Amino acid sequence: MARLDPLHGLLACLRGQLPAHADWPRIIGLANKTLCTPAVSARLREAGLFPELPADVTLFFSEMERRNGDRNDRLMAQLDEAAVVMNAAGVSPLLLKGTAWLAHAPPERRAARMLADIDLMVPAGRFHAMIDQLRGIGYHLETTDLEPGVPAVLFRPQDAATIDLHSEYGSINTLFYRFDDLAKDAALLDLKGGIISLPSPVACTAILLLHDQLKGRDYLRGRIDLRHLLDIQSFASQFTRADWDELNRLFRSGYARNAMRTQLLTAKKLLDMDVPRTATHGARARLQYLRRLIQLRWPSLAPSLTFLSLLDPSYLIARHVARRAGKDGLSKGATGLPRRESLQRLFIRNELGKI
Repeated sequence: MARLDPLHGLLACLRGQLPAHADWPRIIGLANKTLCTPAVSARLREAGLFPELPADVTLFFSEMERRNGDRNDRLMAQLDEAAVVMNAAGVSPLLLKGTAWLAHAPPERRAARMLADIDLMVPAGRFHAMIDQLRGIGYHLETTDLEPGVPAVLFRPQDAATIDLHSEYGSINTLFYRFDDLAKDAALLDLKGGIISLPSPVACTAILLLHDQLKGRDYLRGRIDLRHLLDIQSFASQFTRADWDELNRLFRSGYARNAMRTQLLTAKKLLDMDVPRTATHGARARLQYLRRLIQLRWPSLAPSLTFLSLLDPSYLIARHVARRAGKDGLSKGATGLPRRESLQRLFIRNELGKI
């Protein structure tokens, strides 16, 4: 079990507790790999545990949290500037994934979350117009070859992050969101200069589940993104019973439901997240959670276990439905097996923030 000791230590920190036997170099190494170092710092500081840490560990955590807070302040300013120009054209952009968490969090807690980019959604009919609005304030497209369902990535050399501009999110055969689907329950939020739209906590949670488990293939790969588990924990802390019922309704197909339950069971086991049994029960969820722990202990087994996941009946049914409908890049009459690009992604061993 020694291979899992750094994970146990990291999880204790994320629960606001001191590890029983803290190997700080290995815990910090895993925190850095999972992009959770600022979160660890915030959880330990809020629990009043900084005085009990070694001086160099306290200094490292404090500096990481401070610098990440400075970067997130820059991201908020960048978001505000983008919102202003979109508002001028009659669009209030929706925030997705970590960007939604950042805008949702109280200012004093924003330093806890490390973000890779700024994810925004705009109406499909205004997608190209919003790209032009951003280009008008100096943004450049990473590529002009824009594909349906793929975000436009825009950048400026002086910025802390790119803007990933979406016009839709998800997959027709599992869970699919258009702008209006999210906007109807969204809350408007005033920034310093602009106005943005924040999806409901249920929608924010669903998007994170969709992003990791289905789009990112983490259900098939047995991967864990601890940052997103922490985000889900934050959003779900506001849930009522009706919200849990809504989340279950959104992930109603067998494959999507199993993926959702696996992720929520993982959050419950690793972070002590309060989740109703209806959202975690099932043999496949338990097996997939066990499979994740096995991979963490014996990483060399990951490819073999991923091959076995491709034989999951619920996954095969989802592929069959997609093939018959001609969706998800599959032509009618295709074999139903994953495309070469999907297989390459399934067996990539290193991916930002995942273990």
